[in-house]
Amino acid sequence: MLRCSGSAEQGLARKVIVTCGEAMVDLIPQGDGEDAVYKPVPGGSLYTVALGIARLGGRVGYLWELSNDTLGNNLMAALNRAGVDCTWVVRSARPTPVAVVDMSGEEPRYLIADPGAVMKDTPLGPLPDGTECFQVGSAVLAVEPVGSVIEAAARGAPLVSLDINARAPSINDASAYRERLRRVSSNSGIIKASSADIALIGEGDPGEYMLERIEDGAALAILTDGDRGAFAFTQKHRVHRPAVARDVVDPVGAGDSFMAAALFQLQSKDLLSAAALRSMDAQDLSALLDFSQKAAAFTCARHGAAMPAPGDLPC
Repeated sequence: MLRCSGSAEQGLARKVIVTCGEAMVDLIPQGDGEDAVYKPVPGGSLYTVALGIARLGGRVGYLWELSNDTLGNNLMAALNRAGVDCTWVVRSARPTPVAVVDMSGEEPRYLIADPGAVMKDTPLGPLPDGTECFQVGSAVLAVEPVGSVIEAAARGAPLVSLDINARAPSINDASAYRERLRRVSSNSGIIKASSADIALIGEGDPGEYMLERIEDGAALAILTDGDRGAFAFTQKHRVHRPAVARDVVDPVGAGDSFMAAALFQLQSKDLLSAAALRSMDAQDLSALLDFSQKAAAFTCARHGAAMPAPGDLPC
């Protein structure tokens, strides 16, 4: 395996958000029934969040393994075009994972094929110098041994952001997974989840669960709840913002777009520390939710996990 030949000086010279998690190709159905064809688009939650932060103008690096096959080269090229720091990407001969997206239910379901077991035995190493926030979550936190490796890396981060983004096919031990999420969130500056995530992992009332995460040590908890909008919780404030009206063409990537926009906004306002997050007032939290929901609405109005640029989001 070889590390990407990106500029180490670039990676060390500035503070960045580092996202760590899966990259894959999503096969998204176009059309219905027997006439449906499947369009390949770049996917993977943490990969997509990195793209989203970069497209908005944020400083972000990606830490993961990408194949040197054709699909992996395409994934790498998209990172480079967006301006993601790829210093810490590992290239390997393992095939790129592929996810067939099932759109038959209320939430997209992902049937993932990963024949090479990407990252199964690839060490992460120490977090990059200049890391100001370590973004983790999604399916890989439920999978061993990589889930344990990411959890260990998170313990050394200056600030952790966790997006639960649960994926049912990846959860083999629900109890162990719930405990991992609780451990990581107690050391996190930010935890974000949807009401569907919390139902899937079996944690009861979503609002109560997020308040528990604040009581356990998280600085900021964000709950998205579809048509009911979004909620933010800190030790001092409870804020709700209504959903942004939208025409849903394709919900794939909406949660990642929300997360990317939130992290970009926090970075641009120099709020990526536990103390700064706890100091946010109700107006700050409302603005954060509104901006992030606009980004998610942009993504929902397009096919694939399309991430917005600054000019795509209304003021």
